[in-house]
Amino acid sequence: MNALLTRFGRKAKPKNDDSYYTAGQMALIKARFKRKASGVIAAWVLGTIVFMGLFAPFFSPVDPTIRGADIEYRRGAPQVVKFWDENGFSLTPFTYTYTKTRSRIDLKALAGGGLSALDALTSSGALTASSQNKYDVDRVQRRYIQFFSKGWEYSLIDLSIGNLDMDIRWDRHLLGVGQGQLHLMGTDEDGKDVLSRTLHAVWITISIAIVALVVKLIVSLFVGGVSGYFGGRVDTIMMSITEAVRVIPPIPIYLACAVALSQLDLTSVQRYFAIALVIGALDFATLGRRLRTHILTERNQDYVLAAQLCGASTWRIIWRHLIPSFSSYIIVDTLINFPYVILAETSLSFLGLGLTEPVNSLGVLLQKAQDPDIQQNMLWQFSPVAVFVVLIMAFVFVGDALRDAADPYSEKK
Repeated sequence: MNALLTRFGRKAKPKNDDSYYTAGQMALIKARFKRKASGVIAAWVLGTIVFMGLFAPFFSPVDPTIRGADIEYRRGAPQVVKFWDENGFSLTPFTYTYTKTRSRIDLKALAGGGLSALDALTSSGALTASSQNKYDVDRVQRRYIQFFSKGWEYSLIDLSIGNLDMDIRWDRHLLGVGQGQLHLMGTDEDGKDVLSRTLHAVWITISIAIVALVVKLIVSLFVGGVSGYFGGRVDTIMMSITEAVRVIPPIPIYLACAVALSQLDLTSVQRYFAIALVIGALDFATLGRRLRTHILTERNQDYVLAAQLCGASTWRIIWRHLIPSFSSYIIVDTLINFPYVILAETSLSFLGLGLTEPVNSLGVLLQKAQDPDIQQNMLWQFSPVAVFVVLIMAFVFVGDALRDAADPYSEKK
């Protein structure tokens, strides 16, 4: 098989090689995918983001919850990492010490101009939010960055079930400093680290997409498999329901479901799964119809007749013979729909109808970025926007490459 993939990398169709005709479908898709440079690069970028999101506590230098908020560095700008400055070169990267500065206000002089004390404070800018993010940088006192440093404790593996406690906890992180906290992307108005929140938000958003796609797959396979195999009146009823769901615009349905969920007393976890179920259950129509069309043509093939003569049950024929013959398209369609499901969750959270504070999700962080105060005084909180764009584009490029790789006629086209 390695020889097959090597030959595929040199030329498009090694028809003189017998392994080309004996290779499985997944091997052919993999070989064609590896010839797509954009898809391979996007796959590496996507894998890196997902990996960092999956192990977000390890890559996060600070606890993203309110427990890890840095009260002394609220609305703080990103701390730049350096190797040298006017004091010399260092092999160990370092950052500086930041101390909040408060300007003195001469209330007597301002009041002498006919202003009250409150008017004097307001006119001087002492009560505005933008005056809270001014810090003095001590360029002499360095804070050296430590790798695999000890920090806040988190759950590495949680397998606790009932009375069985198998919660493995760890307190090591990739980056840290000896004194204080490290904020590579700055902090928000509560002092919570933006980088740590972004890494945790990536995994929350992707996990919602995974749950939603699992629900979508189950509903699509059931509707498409049953409708295509039985046909007749069963097919008519199921396709009527599918068409009714398909023609209704999704955004009003999402909004209605979100408003209905807001009336219920749900925890963050329950709301999380409820949104995933709603998104997945309303997105089954396209895949269900295509699977139904495929099964309508395949159910009359000889291998289906042979399975029936061997005494196989209806469900075994559908799940073990008909649906696996469409597996390559199902895999590609699922990966292509990943960014759309992420956009659905992000849109709901952005509108304030999905997940809300203090839950970390990309939609919540994007919703915060629309605050005019953040747009004027805390531009570093737009970092999650860049991560979101890169994540979506990586999914799009990987999905396009997989779609071309799964199409046996893509090279002729």
